[in-house]
Formats: sequence, C-alpha cells, structure tokens
Amino acid sequence: MNLVKWFRKNNKKVMAVVVIVLMVGFIGGSSISYLFQGHGGRDKAVAYYGKHKINHYDREQARQELEILQMLGAAQVLQSRDLLGLLLSEVLFSQERASAEVIDYARQLIQRNRYRVGDKQLQQIYAKTVPTDIYWILLREEAALAGMHVSSEDVGRLLAQVIPQLFGGQTYAKVMQNMVGRYGIAENEILAMYGKVLAVLQYTETICSIQAVTGSQVRHLASFENESMNTEAVQMRASYFADKGATPSPAELLQQFDRYKAVFPGDPDGSNPYGFGYRLPDRLQLEYIAVKLADVSSTVAAPTHEEMETFYRDNRNRLFTEQVAADPGDPNSPLVDRLKDFSEVTGEIREQLTQQRIATRAEQVLIDARNEADARLVSLRAREQKPSDEEMKSAAGDYQKIAQDVGIKHGVPLYSGRTGQLSAMDLQSDKYLGRLFLTGYGQIPIRLSQLLFSIEQFGERAVTLMSVPDVQMFRSIGPVRDLSGMSRPNASDQIMALVRIVAVEPTAPPASLDVSYSTRALRVGDAQAEDSVYSVREKVIEDLRILAAWDTTRTRAQEFVALAAQEGWDTAVAKYNELYGEQAKDDPNDPNVFEIQYLTGLRRISAEQLQVIATQAAANPAASQYLRRLRVERRFMDQLSALIGPDKDEVTEVPLLVEFKPDQSYYCLRNLSIQRLTQPQFESIRPMLLSREEHAESQSMAAVHLDPDNILKRMGFRFAEQITPVVDMGPRELPEDPV
Repeated sequence: MNLVKWFRKNNKKVMAVVVIVLMVGFIGGSSISYLFQGHGGRDKAVAYYGKHKINHYDREQARQELEILQMLGAAQVLQSRDLLGLLLSEVLFSQERASAEVIDYARQLIQRNRYRVGDKQLQQIYAKTVPTDIYWILLREEAALAGMHVSSEDVGRLLAQVIPQLFGGQTYAKVMQNMVGRYGIAENEILAMYGKVLAVLQYTETICSIQAVTGSQVRHLASFENESMNTEAVQMRASYFADKGATPSPAELLQQFDRYKAVFPGDPDGSNPYGFGYRLPDRLQLEYIAVKLADVSSTVAAPTHEEMETFYRDNRNRLFTEQVAADPGDPNSPLVDRLKDFSEVTGEIREQLTQQRIATRAEQVLIDARNEADARLVSLRAREQKPSDEEMKSAAGDYQKIAQDVGIKHGVPLYSGRTGQLSAMDLQSDKYLGRLFLTGYGQIPIRLSQLLFSIEQFGERAVTLMSVPDVQMFRSIGPVRDLSGMSRPNASDQIMALVRIVAVEPTAPPASLDVSYSTRALRVGDAQAEDSVYSVREKVIEDLRILAAWDTTRTRAQEFVALAAQEGWDTAVAKYNELYGEQAKDDPNDPNVFEIQYLTGLRRISAEQLQVIATQAAANPAASQYLRRLRVERRFMDQLSALIGPDKDEVTEVPLLVEFKPDQSYYCLRNLSIQRLTQPQFESIRPMLLSREEHAESQSMAAVHLDPDNILKRMGFRFAEQITPVVDMGPRELPEDPV
C-alpha cells in the first residue's frame, strides 16, 4: 500500500499516538509508570496504621496539604505559641536537620520555664524514619479519631489576623485568591486543611495535659522553693586529721580497690556511705595549636581617627545612646534618650576596634594552620566509605611543624603540644581550655568540652549536639576562642586555638592499682610547669587514710564543740588553726583551714527539681559529676531539716555535732533555723504554682508525644511490604508569593 494513502486513511489514529507521545514528553518520563498504574495503582496500600490503609493517593494528597500549609505560614503560627507548637512545627515542616535559630529558641524556652526536656529529646524530633507526609497522615487521623475538629469559620478568622503579619501587609482575600489560583483548590478545602493542623495541635495539648498536678505536689514544691534554712558551722573534714605518712598494707589496698573499682567517686549509698570510687571517667587526649592574643596585638595597626568616626556614626544609636532624666536636677523626671558625644567614647571605640582586629588576625593565622593540617583529610571525607581512625591519623598534618612554619610566615609565635588524658571536668576547670567556645553555629556559642565529648566513640554517653558538624578523630576543631575576654578585654592570658582529638578512653574500672596517666592540660609558654598525674594507687591510699582518721575526726569535732561552748567560737577556731592548721593544709599558702561558715538561704532540693536539672544538663559532659555532688547536697539539706523537725523553727540544743559521711566530714553547728512558708503565703502563690507546674508538665510531655518513633508505635504503623527508605527532605521552601 502507498505510504501516503495509508497516512490519509489512518490519520486519526496517527494523531492520537502523536498526542499521547507529546503528553508523555511534556509530563516527564518519571510519570510514565504512574500513568500506567491506573486506578488500582493509586489505591494500592503502601502502608497501614491499625486496620486502616495508606495508598499512593493518600500520600500525594498529604504532601500537597503540607505544602499548602507551609505556604500559608502554619509553621510560623505553631512556633509562635509555645514549645509544644514549636515541636509540632518541626515534626511537620522542618528539613532533615534543625536550624540553629530554632534550637536556640527551643533551649531558651526550656531553660526559662524549667521543662523536663534536653537536647537528646530535641534531637529525637528530627530522627524521622519515614517521610514527613506519613507523620502528617498519622497525626491528623489520630486527632480526627479523637473527635478533634476546628471549623472553617474559626480558621478563617485566625488567618484574617495572621496573614497580614506573615505576608507583608497583604489581605486575607488577596493571599487566598492567589492560593486558589495556584492550586486549583476551593477556599473551603484550604481552610479545612488548616483546620486539621489546628486540630492536631489541640489534641496534642489535650493529651499532654491529662496528668494533673495534685494539691500535695504543689504544697511540697512551695515549701522547697520558699522555705530556707540558716546555720553557722565549722566543717571538720577527715582529711584534715589524716596521717599523710601512713602506708596501708598491700592487702588493705587491694581489698579497698576491689570493693570500689567499678563505682564512680562521690556516689554514696548504704554499702558505700563515704562515696569511695575508682571508676575512671570518659577521657580524651588532644593536640593543639594556640596563639596568645597579646602576641598578635603587636602585629595589628591601631585604628585611625576616620575609622573610629565611621564606627561611631554607624553604631551611635545602638551602642552610644543612653537614657537619662529629662531634668538633671530631678531624678524622678521622665527618662529621655541622650546620644553620647564622640569625644566621650573615643577611648571605648579605639579599644573595641583594636580587639576586633586582634581577634580577626588571630583567626586568620589559625585558619591558615587548619587548612594545612586538614588538607589531606578533605579527600578522605569525600569518599563514600567512612575513613578509619588510622587513615585519618595518617593523613593529618604535623601540628608541631605547622605551628612553627605558620608562626614564622605570619610573624606570630604559635604554641603546639599534646595534653594528657582529660575528663570533662578536667577540661572545664583548666584556665585555658575551660574558657574556649566555638562560635558561628547559632546565637549561643558551644563550649569546647561539649563539642569534644560529642564524639561517637563515647557511644550512648556522647553529648547530643545539633546544628554543628560531627566531631572526628584527628580533624581540627576551631578556631575556638576565649569568650571571657568580653569581660576581661586586657587579660594577658587570652588565647585562640585549634584542637583535635588524638585518643579516646571510654569510662571503665581501672585494670589494676597501678594504673596512672597524665592530666596535663594546654600550655602556652609555661613548659616548665609541673606535670600532673592521676594515680589510682595514690587515690586508694588517700581514701584509706581518711577512713583511718574517722574516729579521730569525731573526737576532734567533739573537743571543738566543747571548747566553743566554753571559750567562744572565735577562740575555738583560732585554737584549732594553731593546733591542726598546718597539717590540714594541702597548700602551705592556703589561709586558715578552720573557719566559721555562714550558710544562709539553704533550700532543700526535690526529686522533681533534680530530674529537671539532670535532663537539661545532659548536654554538659561533666553533668554526671555535678549531679552526684547535687545529690550529696540534697542529703545534707534533708538531714538538717530533720534535725529541726516539722513543728519547730529552730534547734534550741546547740552547739550541735552532725556526722555526714557522704562529705567525709563532721559539722559543728553553732545554730540552725528555718524560715517557714506561712499558710496565707502559700494560698497567695498556690494558683501561680499550680498553673506553672501544669504548663511545664504538658510542655515536657509534648517532647514524648511528638517523638517520631512514638507516633509510629502509637498508631500501629507498618509498611505493606519492605521498601527502601526514602530520604525525606521535608516540604519545599516557601516560593515567592504570586502577584
């Protein structure tokens, strides 16, 4: 058959094929499989919650709803409410990683209101194991099954109020018209979508507020917060009277070591009343390159007069305006703004600009050193397979050589070295390392010790940090800077540094009595300083000496109380410093060991308060040691309170001797009293406390309720078949508002 005749005869069929091909090309190859799925493909179950199924169409609809909700500012509306709203917003609208600004804001809410939420709970909000649209389906259905509903009329009234604030003054009608035109969805349907997210919010608030705070809890809390004790005491530590020359036998040493080697020090209980313990803490070893800011100052030019004038002009309203009385002769007159004259603040501006230049110069020097030290690590980190610690070690640059070369290049002396094995407490108490912070990841600087102890080698004990790069062995961290310089601008010991972890030692019982290690910290120009060493054997010997001195300590405390009652407290204190002061001193330059301590405003610590502190302090690697000390203090306060009793305001039989083994001390009390909360005072603060605690409890529960894993478990979610997890990037960014 002639081809032309065939085309003429079958032109309708040919055109149909051409149209289909053009449609497929226009829609895209990725949609071909979807087009050929047919109605049955869209309805096919991909997952279930309980007995209900989720199909392709459900997920497609959920993704569109999330996009429309984000376009209408649902995330901002939720975040403006409280922590609960913020967490719900992050579950539904966040990307894979939290923004530093959101985390900073969440932490401020938590700390200000004493919520029982920490960084680990916050991190769980972002640990999603299924795509975001799944969580949206589950949350909205959970709220609907509970009967939660927000009418379109209520949603419309809310949006009419918030839309002008979110869209630069545009009206509700204009924005809604744009939304209807863009998505081809009726206004009522859009309002219904928004009502669903508000219903989820209401359901979450309801379910997290179920556990009411009882009256007895409020009374208990009121007494702990508002009742305080006062005492004057002299502390008699057993270490003051220990024989520093005594040498316990090998059998005694081994028995003491074996009994407490797996216990952390300072954690007393019934079987260990003195709080002995020899378990070694998490430790790490660092290499560092440091620069003294005082050394950098000589390489920085002083600011010119023109530069200072420009700085003044650019910042006068923000930095150099003060409020003063309108009438200088009348301190009660209204306050008015007064702009300081340039001549008044010239010195301040010069100092500020100079410090900025010094810091910038030091940072440039250390960035140069970091680039050289980590140059060969870049290709390793770019590999798909994670490099081993040995590969990282081999590729890491030589800090000592780099410090020497870069220092010569920039004309600034750089100090390099290696620390001993440092615990979190060692780091935080060091005069250099304890003042160093990493900036640039949110408004709140990150303490160096937090960053270092977030390394994965510490497992579940690793500090949870968010919105910062992961810490790796042999990879440089920094420059880290001394932020205390803001309050000490002329301090000669300010430094800036690079550090990297070269060894990690997780917590464990010491292998033997003979375990010891260096605890040398960072040094800059003080190489002659004596090296510090921790020895398990020496610690065991010290504890056995304290134990041997316990009876002597009790006797000396009894003698002191008798002497104070007879000759007066000041005389007794002076006499004991004369008799026992020298042997009690660890440092010959210490002042008097024995002194009257005026302890005022002592408050008991409740179990609930301890729980809040423990949760919020979890991001501090030294928190466990701090909490052990806090628990000891709590026992001491409880013991003092028990001495007074419930029906008295003071102890009348004084002076009084108190044995307190957790502190390895006796306390000689000159007096002891309590300022009690009266019934009228309690009634006046009761409503406020009740409201505060109920709110704090509901906000704390929100972190549990909105935990992504808990959402899946609660709703009985499961995939219809095993599929490869989808990397979910969350809803798309807000596009520009259509005109």
